[in-house]
Amino acid sequence: MKKRLLPLFLASALLLSACGLQLPGGAKEPAASAEPEVGSAEIQIYGIDTGAEPVNAPEPEEQTPPVEATPEPEETAALPAATVAPLMQQENTAVRDLELVRVLSYMPDLKVDLRYASENNFTGKRVYTIDEPYLRYGTVKKLQDAQSRLRELGYELLLWDAFRPVEAQFVLFDAHPNGYDVANPYGGGHSAHSAGGTVDVALMKDGALAELPSDLDDFSGLGDTNYADVSAEAAANAKLLTEVMTAAGFTGYNREWWHFTDNTGYNYTDVEGAVLPERATGVYESVCKEYINIRRVANTTAEAIGNIPNGERMAVLSYLSGFAHIQYGETTGYVNSYYIRPIYD
Repeated sequence: MKKRLLPLFLASALLLSACGLQLPGGAKEPAASAEPEVGSAEIQIYGIDTGAEPVNAPEPEEQTPPVEATPEPEETAALPAATVAPLMQQENTAVRDLELVRVLSYMPDLKVDLRYASENNFTGKRVYTIDEPYLRYGTVKKLQDAQSRLRELGYELLLWDAFRPVEAQFVLFDAHPNGYDVANPYGGGHSAHSAGGTVDVALMKDGALAELPSDLDDFSGLGDTNYADVSAEAAANAKLLTEVMTAAGFTGYNREWWHFTDNTGYNYTDVEGAVLPERATGVYESVCKEYINIRRVANTTAEAIGNIPNGERMAVLSYLSGFAHIQYGETTGYVNSYYIRPIYD
């Protein structure tokens, strides 16, 4: 239980901190967890998590960045008025493969049925509040490849689960405490879904779910990849799904025919602090005492290339290492995700 409460405690402490100013009592802008700049060789990429193996990532060292200084009026560059750009619908090389992005911005016609965002799952209750799928940008490109291959064969993908917040894994494991079926989040283990590079998918044909070995999270034995106990059509469809996902750059899991992990391993801590909206929106506002800095890269010590006054709106394009990749007017950069919140107009 302590493991589950720690992220909530840290988030609460960070939200009480100032941005651009120091609050009474000495609270300062929170330090990111000593993350290297995006693209740095220091970023550690861990192996694929298929099921319940523990992640032995080293604990990041705390880093205290310099206090953000209040800019002098004559030195503060006047930024263009906030204009929220539409979320990107096509390939954009400015978005790095590591970043966590809204899948439907790149695959708007993808069929989605997020089971854990509804009561239609083995727990019988809603497990997380986000209502749209998020994945690493590199993973989205591979999913696009898989979708293209399947459509040539008359099929298409149905997405059941993608990025899964760490807190959600506790709910799933508490409902079914079997480490073989559900990754055990207690003691440092994490589901591959929490790293943003794993999907649960099914096949559709002619607008309906194709015949498959089982439903999602079938713990009876029908969910594994030994298809001797299912129909020939179900076995053929599951094998086709595996072949296509493998060709696109994913690795399957022999206990779950629906579970595929990007062959590029990702570190879950890169996206653990992502502030995802409960409803689909790319519009956020700055929440601070005065302003938040826009950094050139996702690092608290990186060069500030502008700032966003309190209450101003921006478009959020992706998330990485406690930062949001944003567009504010003509400026694109990274801001501390603890100082923004989604807008629901």
